[in-house]
Amino acid sequence: MKRELAIAILGPTASGKTKLAVQLANRLNGEIVCMDSTTVYRGLDIGSSKPSSEELSQAPHHLVDIANPNEPFSAFHFVQLADKTVSEIISRGKLPIIVGGTYFYLRALQFGMFELPTIANEAVEALEKEFCEDDKVNTAKMHEELKKKDPKAAETIHPNDKYRLLRALAILRTTKELPSQLKPVPFSEEQKNRLWMKYAVTLSRHALNQAIVNRTEKMLTAGLVKETQALLDKYPDARCLNSIGYSEAKAFLKKQITEKQLRNEIIEKTRQLAKRQVTWLRSDPEVRFIDFRDHDRVCLEVDNLKFVLNG
Repeated sequence: MKRELAIAILGPTASGKTKLAVQLANRLNGEIVCMDSTTVYRGLDIGSSKPSSEELSQAPHHLVDIANPNEPFSAFHFVQLADKTVSEIISRGKLPIIVGGTYFYLRALQFGMFELPTIANEAVEALEKEFCEDDKVNTAKMHEELKKKDPKAAETIHPNDKYRLLRALAILRTTKELPSQLKPVPFSEEQKNRLWMKYAVTLSRHALNQAIVNRTEKMLTAGLVKETQALLDKYPDARCLNSIGYSEAKAFLKKQITEKQLRNEIIEKTRQLAKRQVTWLRSDPEVRFIDFRDHDRVCLEVDNLKFVLNG
């Protein structure tokens, strides 16, 4: 089967990925597939930094506004949809451009998802109660527990990632299987034959920190708190509202933090996320690090590879 080209524009949050992707889509006859755990949700516009209406009009975008906030959306759902979407884009003779900061979604799309056993909700709820302290789940203790039973799995899950920790521990408790030993299952033959070019947009630490501050202030000015209240009124139990920005806005609405703390906590948690994203990207030897102004270089490399693939 002929190798089909796909590119990914990665990088830490607020690094300018979307702007670069739109430029590349226009120059390379491409279509954009958004790779984000929050932009998939309708109504999560300000806090998710969803592509603007202008950006959406400049190039075709996929996997934006495809789920309601009370609907589950995981890496499994992303891979199913993205795999099909990428194949459709290629069938139209266009270049698929995956864009986003949720790096493990790309790994799943590239190498296949794990075939997870079915876990009863009761098992997850029991774990939440077991590790609950002061009305909050102690994720650090959960991570220590996982580290004792399956160190390899613990290495791949951040100590604050409550959802993935609960899943891993539930698998251990109910099936006696080690999460790290689950076998990935590819979704399609096309998936195996794609040739990926992965680029990560980089900024200096100072420039990235300033971009995070600017984006946070823009979100707050645009009405993040008001958007969060409207979403809570309609979807009070939506898991996606625990993401950065919405989680802090919820605490502000409950009068648990001040307006100043709201701003500072969003900035600090976004910085921590960006640091983790850079660490993940540096661990991937296939990633090429570029400046956000390097669209000429990317276009030249893609055109050269297309020439080789087309013989």
